[in-house]
Amino acid sequence: MNKAKNFKRSFEAARRDRLGKAWLGRLSDRSADEEIYTDHRTLVQHAREQSINNAYAKRFYHLLKINVVGPKGFSFQSKAKKRGGKKPDTLLNQRVESSWQHWIKKGNCDVTGRYHFVALLHLWIETLARDGEVLVREIRGYPNEWGYALQILECDRLNVNYNAQLKNGHRIRMGVELDQWERPLAYHLLVNHPGDNSYHYAGQEYERIPATEIIHTFVPWRPHQTRGIPWTHASMLELGHVGEYRKSELIAAEIGAKKTGFYEQGVPDEDDPLGQSKGMDGPFIDEGEIVEEVEAGVYHLLPPGVRFKEHKTDHPNSNFGAFIKDSLRGVASGMGISYNRLAQDLESVNFSSLRSGELDERESYKALQFFLINEFLNRIADSWLSTSVLTQALPLSMSQRNRLEYVFLPRGWDWVDPAKDSKAHSQSIANRTRSRSAIIRAAGDDPEEVFNEIAEEEALMRSKGIDPTPPPPQENNTDAADDESKVAGAEDD
Repeated sequence: MNKAKNFKRSFEAARRDRLGKAWLGRLSDRSADEEIYTDHRTLVQHAREQSINNAYAKRFYHLLKINVVGPKGFSFQSKAKKRGGKKPDTLLNQRVESSWQHWIKKGNCDVTGRYHFVALLHLWIETLARDGEVLVREIRGYPNEWGYALQILECDRLNVNYNAQLKNGHRIRMGVELDQWERPLAYHLLVNHPGDNSYHYAGQEYERIPATEIIHTFVPWRPHQTRGIPWTHASMLELGHVGEYRKSELIAAEIGAKKTGFYEQGVPDEDDPLGQSKGMDGPFIDEGEIVEEVEAGVYHLLPPGVRFKEHKTDHPNSNFGAFIKDSLRGVASGMGISYNRLAQDLESVNFSSLRSGELDERESYKALQFFLINEFLNRIADSWLSTSVLTQALPLSMSQRNRLEYVFLPRGWDWVDPAKDSKAHSQSIANRTRSRSAIIRAAGDDPEEVFNEIAEEEALMRSKGIDPTPPPPQENNTDAADDESKVAGAEDD
């Protein structure tokens, strides 16, 4: 008996029969870098094209900027403590935070002088998502007050075709120099952007920049990965088909609206050129003419042998909306966001489903905020503090330097159901299951600043003869079933 012939795989997904032929043709056992090396340039080009011409791609990048970075960026909070480590050093913290607020202004933090730090973060997150990676060079010794500035670079400056084995045992993979542990040691950047075809540069020259000066960020996909891939790679093909289909339907509908009909010209009868034998009364006095401009309530006589044929069109197709909606659900899943936010479609959405989807999507944005803080902001803050002390932009003593600490607070969101969520938070505080500070931080605010503001406000109220004690909360007897009838859309993106 032939055992190989009768062998059956335990995993259906590993079957190699006729049903799996289409899948087998796409299988690969290549390394992550080999996969990226083969398709990197094409993927980036496609992602950039869609970022220009596809409305849903632009919407995706817009959602990332307003939800991950937010309109005001990340709040830098100095957390230095006084000697003993118990009470905050208020004066030192104010000095550090004031200097940071001055540095992030337009003209200070970026070598080109074009960006406020928040605008730079918006550009950073969109470039990261679109290209799959982004480079930022730290310029220490830059001629400003802090001796520090940033330069954002596109991944094109890292030539994907620059690969080499060096004599010292290091290797260059797609422009990145690695040691034996695959730790980046340096980045071999093209001096000029390879796409600057309008300018005449002599050849391609490389500049070796130590890894200590380059912040190369990408979301890891597989181990042993040196470069990143566009975040829309799993949705790119379907999104392209959606864009082309919408365009085709739009053109077809436009042509159908403009073309009301056609003229058909028959072959005249030589024996009866005027058509009298076909039931027409007498010879034609007006031979008629073809009129292209249509006016309401006016009829025209066509020339002999010419007939008007109405043009009927069924565009847009009756299934157009359902097809687009189903396709965009797949696109949104590949992008990691909700269909309703991507398509801005809140039709038939009730309050409960919106709340569930909103909370799930916010968790994804929180994960990206954590990634941004740890991969980018913390390194920038460390470098900025060290150079600011050296240049005396922050004239601190050794003791003060050792006590410097900081945190970045990301943007928060308003509650999906303010009344119910506020009541739940009050109960959590009363039951000692959650602190006020945790709730304030979740909203994107600094607890210390909020408490100081409350204390100042209550002191001002007392000075005006106003009792700051809030009135007791009133019970809300609204039927919970009313929530299901609420139509989503009241909350801004």
